[in-house]
Amino acid sequence: MHSFCGLDFGTSNSTFGTLNPSSQQAILLPLEDNKVTLPSAIFFHFDLNESFYGRAAINEYIDGEFGRLMRSLKSVLGTPLMEETTQIKAQQLPFVDILTSFLQNLKIKAEQSASPHGQHSFEQVVLGRPVHFVDNDAQADLLAQDTLEQAAIRAGFNDVIFQYEPIAAALDYEQSVDQEEIALIVDIGGGTSDFSVVRISPERAKRAERKDDILANGGVHIGGTDFDRKLSLASAMHELGYKSSFKDKTATANFEKNFSIRKSVSKDTYTESTKMIMPSSYYHDLATWHRIHELYDRHTIHSLKDIAYRVENKQLIDRLINVINKREGHRLAIDIEHAKIELSSNASTHIDLDYVEQNLGLNISLEQLRDAVNNEIKNIQTQAFQTVQDAGLVPSQITKVFMTGGTTAIPMVKHAIEALFPHTDIVQGDQFGSVGLGLAIDASRKFA
Repeated sequence: MHSFCGLDFGTSNSTFGTLNPSSQQAILLPLEDNKVTLPSAIFFHFDLNESFYGRAAINEYIDGEFGRLMRSLKSVLGTPLMEETTQIKAQQLPFVDILTSFLQNLKIKAEQSASPHGQHSFEQVVLGRPVHFVDNDAQADLLAQDTLEQAAIRAGFNDVIFQYEPIAAALDYEQSVDQEEIALIVDIGGGTSDFSVVRISPERAKRAERKDDILANGGVHIGGTDFDRKLSLASAMHELGYKSSFKDKTATANFEKNFSIRKSVSKDTYTESTKMIMPSSYYHDLATWHRIHELYDRHTIHSLKDIAYRVENKQLIDRLINVINKREGHRLAIDIEHAKIELSSNASTHIDLDYVEQNLGLNISLEQLRDAVNNEIKNIQTQAFQTVQDAGLVPSQITKVFMTGGTTAIPMVKHAIEALFPHTDIVQGDQFGSVGLGLAIDASRKFA
């Protein structure tokens, strides 16, 4: 087995690719339960002083074990949270240490899969990255890549090269073409929507350097976790008091003093025009994977208990307090994510919220999801069209649209892309595997 590999570190799932030693074809290595995807999650088990990864991490959390679950680590890259530490029992762990831990575990699992007897080591990696970790901030984007590179080196990789994820998907798709095409590669995953316009062909596939074949790259920081957040705010959060009204202005004025201790709230969250409405910051944090744990502190509970007596419907705030007290925020986020997936093939779905309040349930419709993510869909469309323009082309000149990434399974996302290219063939690739396979192909050309 080769010592080079391709690593797709995703917001929701990660994959690990290399070449089959006998066929020399790109393959993805099984990482957990004989599956080639590993959910990008860590659970720090406080009682056992042990870390769990992937599905095992999520299962430990769902089983009610005492500890802390972290998901969507990639979403932290490029944000101020990257510089903060996370409390794990008595320790304050820097973000790069947590990221290193996940990548190291991923590397170990891949090496065990490639050689069960421990005789193989992956030392050279082509690591996927979005076109933009951060929109419109080149310095933050560079810092995000540097942090990911540092974590990869600390995880045990000696040589680290980055490749845009949509370019990697293009390299995978190119294996199946029999003539030259100008393809738009659409990669919409958990955290970003990335696009590339690329010239591909059987002849070009033999070239080691493909820089001249890349006509344009573009991306926007919108993905499946943003859909989860918007759906949560449009549905479940209303059952916990989102946008609830205060009883009167006196109650509002008294509350302002306590509200100031919420360190995560921006100054413009609570303005004169919204003084009578429950602050939204609690709900935005609870609906955002990498911010949920920020709510689990005594200051938050103290503030919410004070608020509960000042709003018109105390029961709703009591539900919110219950979710935070019992640290069920991630369970709620998992339920919302599953509801979104269910709505990819059903007109409606149901969430059982017994862990919030006995006999509490929630029906969510496809129409609710569509309304909640309408702006995100429009921004994805705009970026796709802009990338084609940046290549100096018009949509009719695109001969194929190749789609990958888990979020492309959502019908309204696929329909939005199809609407831009009504006369172009749409090819659906491996939703979770195309990028990892393409990175493995790229690694073979750069390191072989």
